[in-house]
Amino acid sequence: MYFKKLDITFDIPDFDTGDLVVEYGLDIGGNFHGLWYNEILNENQCPLKNVIPQELQDSFVIQLMQANTYIHPHTDSGTLAVVNFYLSTNGCVTQFHEIKEGARPFKLPSQTDGCIYSEDDLELGPSFLAEPGDVYLLDVTKVHSVVPPAGVQVDRKALCLASTSLNFEQVKQLV
Repeated sequence: MYFKKLDITFDIPDFDTGDLVVEYGLDIGGNFHGLWYNEILNENQCPLKNVIPQELQDSFVIQLMQANTYIHPHTDSGTLAVVNFYLSTNGCVTQFHEIKEGARPFKLPSQTDGCIYSEDDLELGPSFLAEPGDVYLLDVTKVHSVVPPAGVQVDRKALCLASTSLNFEQVKQLV
């Protein structure tokens, strides 16, 4: 299993963003193209954390994820599972992939244990199309990409509740 749509509704909480935590992408002509995460100030007061039992909430961090382009097939760095609360999606598809034998992943300078894959080294797996207001649990140790519709200016945002210590199956039992 790669992902699970959760039967959760949410109101967008009031939140303030803080510092840039990490970005993955390229600077092209003075403009950043990629994916980036900002800290959420006073994250422990964010009501979205309440989808996790109180005693395990410290195993999760909540950040604002933003993307402005196609996101190449990759595995996440430092994160095992994430619950995405989608704010805007632009009709983008989250596409999971199977790794072909002999695949040669590579890393961006900002990646740690995650990596990027060439589409030639992958086969298509399951996918989903999130809508604003949807909540999905993702196994981000599996290769995935984000594919926008042709000609769409991407402005994708989600509040991400991420765990570095609990894997997809463990989080699935909690939510």
